Amino acid sequence: MLLIDDDDVVIGSLRRYLAAQGWDVETATDPATINGDFDAVIVDPYLTGAHAYGAPSLIAEARATQPCASLVVLTAYPSAEVARIAADHHALAVLTKPQSIVEIADLVNASCAEVRRTSSLLATDSKGPVS
Repeated sequence: MLLIDDDDVVIGSLRRYLAAQGWDVETATDPATINGDFDAVIVDPYLTGAHAYGAPSLIAEARATQPCASLVVLTAYPSAEVARIAADHHALAVLTKPQSIVEIADLVNASCAEVRRTSSLLATDSKGPVS
């Protein structure tokens, strides 16, 4: 799982909770440094400081670099624009900070379980009919 956020409290809390659930968790504050494929990405579309991004570019970049990942947008600044951009990039949800880490984890876990189940069914179907 990849967390893209610049809030140390959010990163630390989510990382600890998700790691305890068995996730390998990586973090980034600069989308340009994203390497590898992830099952899930949680992104704050408004990074500040040296890596300042706005919602359109960061959500789009997260999806472009992780086209198959379950994408969750987590923001303290929800808006119709963020919701539209998230929907355009097939995000599962736009969650507002503060948000329960249990609810975030439940959403991502359920989504990834569904993706794995669907992938398994597709792999079985591609092998031909089952006798």
